[in-house]
This record gives sequence, structure tokens and C-alpha cells, in this order.
Amino acid sequence: VYADFGFSDFRSEETLPPMEKRGPLASDAAMTDEIMREADASDGPVFLFAVSLQNHGPYEPYRYYNPTHSVDAPISTWARESLLSYAEGSADADRGLQRLIDWAKKRERPTIIAFFGDHLPPLGPVYVETGFLKDNVAPRKEPTPEAALEHHDTPLIIWSNRSGPVENLGSVSPAFLPYHILTTAGITHPYYTGFLGALREHYRVVDRNLLLSPSGEATPDWARQKKIDPKINDFRLIQYDMMFGKRRVAPDFFPETVVPLVAHMS
Repeated sequence: VYADFGFSDFRSEETLPPMEKRGPLASDAAMTDEIMREADASDGPVFLFAVSLQNHGPYEPYRYYNPTHSVDAPISTWARESLLSYAEGSADADRGLQRLIDWAKKRERPTIIAFFGDHLPPLGPVYVETGFLKDNVAPRKEPTPEAALEHHDTPLIIWSNRSGPVENLGSVSPAFLPYHILTTAGITHPYYTGFLGALREHYRVVDRNLLLSPSGEATPDWARQKKIDPKINDFRLIQYDMMFGKRRVAPDFFPETVVPLVAHMS
């Protein structure tokens, strides 16, 4: 599937150099080392998508034998130790991000770092015992837009060694990440900056149950309405055509999949 996503190479723990572990999984420090090594060894432009496992859930108690943090909360011992496992891993992730930024600051080549989580940490009983959620997981369909953002919004940082952090990103649907990253890089593309850029002017969140405009205006249950915004309908059809259809839109929106192109720098 990664080849269909456009990646030329996929590496896992089985094909990477030996990775130092922190807890039971490969450490963020080791993964950060590999990111920097791979980027420095590349002669041409390189896009790396790295998925950290060290702080992935579930967060079993006592994941680390040498934690540097402590948690004081009126919850059960199991929940408190689970939260400590998450907090310890989060601190390591922060240190990894700082190392990447410090490394990129010294590079002559333009370098962009996008750092984000893809879902609410699965802390289960911690949420229930603290009153954050009624159940172990957040509902897929939330009663209000505010609840949707509270339970599904995760931190996002986009940073460039040329221009620093991207300011005022706000809530961003994952589908808009390419727009923000390529715009930061000064790269234009018919879909990722063209189509998505035009769509971003009208929506900042596109969820199956909720649309949010840049001003925060919410359209809940939009997919059930008789009339759907043509811009959203085009968005759905383009994705469907490229993933499951005959890719009729490829020449106009994804020409690099038809004839390889050199990225244009503005």
C-alpha cells in the first residue's frame, strides 16, 4: 500500500539498523537518529514519513523501569501508572522534536518538520476516572462541534529552518497537511496546493460528521443533507477516483503519477 501512496521505500524494524529500545519498543531517540542519518545521506530532495512507536498505546503501567516524571492524581493506581507511562513517552517525544529542530537549524538545505499525533491517546480508564470521557474511547460522532474538537484535535507543529514555525494553524484535518507543508516549502502543486488551497479557504475541518469553516461555523451531519456543497462533493469524487476509480483526474491534479515531474519552487 505504501507504493500506492507514492513512497519509493518502506522500512520497518526488520529492515532498519538495530534500534535501541526504551520500554518494550524502539525508542524515539533511535528513530530520530535514523531520520537525521537518512536525510543527511540523501543527495536530492527527500520526504520521510516516520511513525514513532515508543509512545504508542495502550499505555500499560510501569512501561519504563526508570521514569523521570511522577503523576499525582486522585485516580486508581493502575490509571495513575498508565498516565505516567504516557507522560514519560511524551517527554521523550518532545526531546526528539527538539533534537530534530536543532539539527535542522544547522543544515544548509531547506528542511521542514511536521510533527503531529493522529488520534487521542488511548488512555481508557484514565479518561473515565478523571471525568474527561464517559467511556474508555471518544465517540466517533460527537454531540457538539466543541466536543469533537476537544476529543479529536491533536497537537500539530510545522517548522521550517528558513521561516520558523507556521503560525495560527488552528485545527487542521489530516487531508490538509500536504497543503500546509508544501506551502511552507514554497512548492506548488495542482491538487495539494491548488485544489486543497481553494478548499481550505472554505473549510478547515472536513470530517465525516462535521464541517468547520475557518471562522468556526459548523455544519454537522453534512453528509446526510440533500444538498452537499459542490466543493466538498468534488473533494470526495477526486479521492474516490484516485483510490478506487480509473484515475481520470490524474493528468489534471496528479500529473506526476502520469509523467514524473520536477517540483516547482516558487
